Amino acid sequence: MAPAGEQRQTRSIHPRPLIGICSRPGYEGGNISAIGTQYADAVQEAGGIPVALPYGFGVAAIAKEIIERIDGLLLTGGGDISPDAFGGSPYAKGCVAKISFMSAERDVFEWAAVRAAWELDIPCLGICRGMQVMNVSFGGTLVRDISELGGNRIDHACFARGTEEIHPVRIERGTQLWDIIGTEELRVNSMHHQAVSEVASGAQITAWAPDGTPEGLEFPSRNFFVGVQWHPEQIRNTPQLFNAFVDAALDLMV
Repeated sequence: MAPAGEQRQTRSIHPRPLIGICSRPGYEGGNISAIGTQYADAVQEAGGIPVALPYGFGVAAIAKEIIERIDGLLLTGGGDISPDAFGGSPYAKGCVAKISFMSAERDVFEWAAVRAAWELDIPCLGICRGMQVMNVSFGGTLVRDISELGGNRIDHACFARGTEEIHPVRIERGTQLWDIIGTEELRVNSMHHQAVSEVASGAQITAWAPDGTPEGLEFPSRNFFVGVQWHPEQIRNTPQLFNAFVDAALDLMV
């Protein structure tokens, strides 16, 4: 066994940032907190150490202490946001579509976690629901269903086709997302039925589906506060997104 001092030196030379991954409820029943293994795999392959974060009313009270101990926050996909969460107005007025798979315990923890990450300038990547959480955390709204955006909409709720390219997205040139992905057009999967309506203060939409549905979001005032509406951990065609996220977390450690 190497001396303790030598172990510490090795870790400092080759740091691996700690990435907290938000959990979802176990919808199959019981008191279960779970993360998809694909999130953990994507983080590890990008050079980070994946750690599952719990959710609940109790841990929400200590969310800032949790966020202080990680180097990056990954907001994951999952069920719909409760209408009384995130300040009581996450949905645009007049939206009445059915919502499901809600968890007040998850909502309250992620509300506290994302705001702590903002305050501490901890890099944050939001995926699907995670992008929506970022938006409503800072005053933006959602539609309960994409049909409530109006117009002719393509089918975005292709939940059983996570590894397939469903539709293209157009990425705005000059944005951080464009810098990361390196192209103006990308084909993505599509596994959501809600979408951003009013954009949060300080945020900008960075990508759109062909029907105009927002597909990317970022907050330019932060080092890395980026959200995407698709699931890159499943389609696996943009490893550079996770690389950039983990690199931003690594920069925090230096």
